[in-house]
Amino acid sequence: MDEDAGREALAPSGQDEEQALAEARNALLDARETLLSERERAADARDQAADEREGATDARHHAAAQREDSNEQLRSLLQRRAERLEELIAAADARDRAAELRDRAAETRDAVAAVRAQQQRHELDLDEQDRARSAVDRVWAGEDRDAAAVVRADIRDMARNDPRDPQPDT
Repeated sequence: MDEDAGREALAPSGQDEEQALAEARNALLDARETLLSERERAADARDQAADEREGATDARHHAAAQREDSNEQLRSLLQRRAERLEELIAAADARDRAAELRDRAAETRDAVAAVRAQQQRHELDLDEQDRARSAVDRVWAGEDRDAAAVVRADIRDMARNDPRDPQPDT
């Protein structure tokens, strides 16, 4: 019997066993809660990192849109300036052509006047009238040349301007 008494002393009682099981369950529950809270923190950190990446992506898209808008504005400005330059060049060319035509008209009138003078010395009034008209034509031709020179000077000034420094159209 001594052996049985020793075994009974070493064997845990039913109450000790239940207490040990309860402590083990509590320890498992604590470990499980710790793991769950760590998983939640990790998930929150992943969500925050995803939000930050999404914000950075949105910022890049916004910056790209702003650059595109800026490029479009510059492109539009340059297009308007090119159209304005074409108009000014066409106007200057038209004035040059008009000046050339007036010069030719003046030369023709001078030639007509010279022929009339040789043929009809007595028609001095017509000669003087043609000479007066040719003088007027020469004055107009000079004014047209001056106006064309002003337009060309404006074109040179516009060409010197930086397209990134928009000037109001004149």
